Order: sequence, then structure tokens, then C-alpha cells
Amino acid sequence: MKRRIWLAVLVMTILAPVHGYGADAKEATEKKGDTMKTTARPSRAMDESKTLSPAAVEFLKQPLASQLVTINPKGNPQVTVMWFKYEDGALLFTTTTDRIKFRNMQKDPRATLAVVDPTNMYKWVIVDGKFSVDPRDPEAFYRGLAEHYLTGEGLETWKKSAQMDKRTVLKLTPTQVRTMGLAKE
Repeated sequence: MKRRIWLAVLVMTILAPVHGYGADAKEATEKKGDTMKTTARPSRAMDESKTLSPAAVEFLKQPLASQLVTINPKGNPQVTVMWFKYEDGALLFTTTTDRIKFRNMQKDPRATLAVVDPTNMYKWVIVDGKFSVDPRDPEAFYRGLAEHYLTGEGLETWKKSAQMDKRTVLKLTPTQVRTMGLAKE
């Protein structure tokens, strides 16, 4: 129960600042001084399942930032903004083995991923799951992930500074999926 409360508070903290940003949000927002206010609020209906729906898969195939939550040894959440890739019902990440999220995964494989549409805070996917280490080549995976998220000068800059040492690929297998604002199947 404590974990669910922590995660609920954490997700609300993460989701709160993203409303009203982006060109596609123009119709649903109104400028008031220096802030954007939402003028229309869609239904707060949330869907829940054990697997990712086709609509969730399409949403997750976009190069969107995610907030990955792992559990520190003392039980409090640790949040990292991450690149990710959807593949065959799971979510893949790369990190180095000296990072806290990797050490957390070794002690407790449970994690939560939140992905919010940057133009619509009422469109999101939250995945609870369990981590495992994926055996694929981490350097090749990292290069492919960078090409998914970056182009042009950004990609060239990344190539010059990317850390490849001690890299691994983590696989998050969903145990529960919650969505809002996606097409119904």
C-alpha cells in the first residue's frame, strides 16, 4: 500500500507540470499572462490491463521522454528521465552498470514507467513491471536508440560524447498497464 501511495504522489508530481505545452495543445489551452491554462478537460476515464493495447504500442513507438521509477534500498522511489524502445510487449532501456537504477534493479526488479504526451497531459501510459537484463549488444542498442530520438547535429554531438563503457540493456516486462486518452480497442 505504501508503494502505491508513493507512486501515486510521484506520478502526480511528474504529470502536473506538462499540461498545456506544445503546438498541438493550442485548441485546448488559453494564454493567461505567462502561463497556459487548460480550457477543456477530457474524461478522466482510465483503462487498466496486464498488457499493452495496440493504441498504447503506437503511442510508445514515438520518441517520447519517459520517467522511470525504481526503488532505492530504503524503499523510496528513484526517478530518471529516460529514452526507451518498445519491442515485443516489453520496454527496453540502456544504462551503465554503475548507475543507481541498475543497482536498484539488482536488489528489487520492480519498476514503473510513465510516458505523457507533451501536448496533452490527459494522454499517457503508465507501466508497472519487472526488470531483467537483456542479452543483446548494448552499444548497438544505444546507437539505435539515439537514432530514434536524435537527428542532425544532436545525433552528431551524441556520437562524440556517448558513454559506451559498462553499458547494459534492461528489459521491463509489464505486469500492469494503465492508460488514459488512447483510442479504445
